[in-house]
Amino acid sequence: MRSSARVLAPLVLRLGFPLALLAVMVVVRLRWEAQAWASQWDAAILESIETGLAIGQWIATGWMINRMVATLVWPLVARRNGGTPVPKMLADLVSVLVWLGLALLLSSLVFHQSLTALLATSTVALGVVGFALRELISDFFAGIALSVERPFSIGDWIEVDNIAGRVVDMNWRAVRLSTTDDVAIIVPNGNIAAETFRNYSRPNTWFRDEIRLALPFDVTTHQGQRILLSAVTQIPELAAHHRKPSVTIDGYDDRGILWRLLYWAPDFERLSSLRFAVHSNILRNLHMSGLRLPVPIEEIRVMRSTLGSELGSIERMLRTSPVFSALTDEELSLLAQSASQRIATMGKPILHQGEPGSSLFLLNEGMLCVSVEMATGEQTQVGQIAPGHIFGEMSLLTGAPRGATVVPALDSLITEIGKDSMAELLVRRPQLAESLSRILAERQGQTAARMAAETNDVEHCDDQGATRLMLGRIRSFFNMPG
Repeated sequence: MRSSARVLAPLVLRLGFPLALLAVMVVVRLRWEAQAWASQWDAAILESIETGLAIGQWIATGWMINRMVATLVWPLVARRNGGTPVPKMLADLVSVLVWLGLALLLSSLVFHQSLTALLATSTVALGVVGFALRELISDFFAGIALSVERPFSIGDWIEVDNIAGRVVDMNWRAVRLSTTDDVAIIVPNGNIAAETFRNYSRPNTWFRDEIRLALPFDVTTHQGQRILLSAVTQIPELAAHHRKPSVTIDGYDDRGILWRLLYWAPDFERLSSLRFAVHSNILRNLHMSGLRLPVPIEEIRVMRSTLGSELGSIERMLRTSPVFSALTDEELSLLAQSASQRIATMGKPILHQGEPGSSLFLLNEGMLCVSVEMATGEQTQVGQIAPGHIFGEMSLLTGAPRGATVVPALDSLITEIGKDSMAELLVRRPQLAESLSRILAERQGQTAARMAAETNDVEHCDDQGATRLMLGRIRSFFNMPG
């Protein structure tokens, strides 16, 4: 039964106008035939029959007009609008107006009611009802306007009345939104039509988001750009967009300089998680730069000097590296004091694969790209270095050639620690070489095991032999007695 209905429904819709026209013709024919029955029927019965046929004729006419509009008018309007179908709410409104007009004509022509009196009575009644239901009527016509203009569609993410959600339904009275917390929000059509709202899904799902924050007055323009821009470029999904992030200075207040970070987000649904990732990177970049988020100047604080902040940041980064876990706080402080900082210009390599080296680097601010040369001679990017990371330890301790090419993706602040600083520590504590050799051997063994697992090769690693070999390379590089 249901399958038959599904088959017949499209057929009835296509044949709606011819069937309605046929119904009108049949009723008109019956009314003409009823004149021949005048001599055979009682006058009262004949009048009732005539009235019923007249009502049937008007109903068939209304059906025919609505089917003609649906079959001929609306498709023509849709073609002129580039194939966009006419909103269902507008079509229903026209259908109601047709039936209302025919009802007035039926009352006047068939039941001989005064059209003027009917219009006057209807006007008063509509006025009373309209005053009582003015909000509903406003929402109804606002819904019609929204259906015609189509500023949003089902599935779009919009923000109205400071509430953002996905459009899941729209009817004659309201629009239903679903927020990222799966909470249903009902917004009357009148509110949407009267307010300025944002559509995050048009003209496409990518839109520009912004983060505002205050940084201390002593942060330079270039330093602020490195800290904020690298927070976005460290997220591959955001860095892949062809329009790059940007920063501007929005003003000043009692805390410091007000910065705006502008970046392109792929869609509103994931905005919360992406903002969290960007904020996390900003906080980490500030921490690695030795900076703190400013507080109002009315609040009294004892702050370390800029030099002390930089040294503390370098010590923290050295302490996070497993290679320097054997160093004491005093030794880490000596390394930090001998370090030198400089700005690495975007696109200009810091290290070249295969060149000799005798220092390590720390990335304080910015972003670095790591690439290696393949057998074909092409450079392939294999990773990125974010603020707080150390690279080049092997060259510092053994003089090994650089294993990769490192190029700044942004103007970056780097710290370099040379061989002389490490040699001073080894002279003061020669047994440190044994600890360093054991740590380096363990790291090399872990790297070899990981590569063997990826290639399904089985390798046996001699930890003691690797440690002795690494110790020999360290003693040789620093001219230490064996």
